[in-house]
Amino acid sequence: MSEQPSTTVAVATQGAAPTLRQQVQSMEHQFALAAPRGVEARQIVRDALTAISQNPDLLKCDPQSVLGGLMTMAQLGLRVGVLGHGWLLPFKDWKTRQFKAQLVVGYQGLVELAHRSGKIRSISARTVHENDHFHVEYGVDERLVHRPATGDRGEVTGYYAVVKFLPDGHSFYYLTKAEAEAYRDRYAMAKTKDGNVVGPWKTEFDAMAKKTCVRQLSKFMPKGTDLAVALSIDDTVRVDLDPHMPAELVSTHPERDETPATVHVDEQGADA
Repeated sequence: MSEQPSTTVAVATQGAAPTLRQQVQSMEHQFALAAPRGVEARQIVRDALTAISQNPDLLKCDPQSVLGGLMTMAQLGLRVGVLGHGWLLPFKDWKTRQFKAQLVVGYQGLVELAHRSGKIRSISARTVHENDHFHVEYGVDERLVHRPATGDRGEVTGYYAVVKFLPDGHSFYYLTKAEAEAYRDRYAMAKTKDGNVVGPWKTEFDAMAKKTCVRQLSKFMPKGTDLAVALSIDDTVRVDLDPHMPAELVSTHPERDETPATVHVDEQGADA
């Protein structure tokens, strides 16, 4: 039977409740149990403390939701707030009237996990500008052609992701900038009281738009275990701290992504 971690952290000073930073530091051993080989639990703690410093609103959140999100990132071997792997974002749960931390997996996090499947030759996502030569054809013989302009490329007009499979085959997904903005407005949960979007959709719009392309495309990729888990726990809240518990079984979606996707799939490489 797996060791059940304590969810109560010893106080640093007599009579005082442990701070979130103290609770994160006390979880280092549990993170070590959760993380894949080669991932340092101490680095997970350092990344978490940096994320809290950069986003003090996390201090308002239910500590279990912050620690739970960190546990999931540890299990996936991804770094929170680093390398575009993922973020913890505060939001208000209107049912409980309590702030919680929501785990958002980043574009680079999905790319990293896709490569781990061992069935992907390459995966990339790019921006399209108004002065680029860009052409997409759908139908029986579908193709995507993109030649970036030299010099001034103009405003961003869209985004796309392409995956090449092993041993052969490929797929792509294209999203206009207007479609990316509509997706953000509908699904971004990190918002102010006035409804203004904050978090990565505000500060890292292009990366989040690319992530949306990769996420939709991932539905048609060969499913490595870690990638499948990441897709299922993206935008979720977790309060369970057992390092042996599968993240997908203990994470809940405040809102689910039900946006239909139009994706080209070359059946030679897809493993749907």
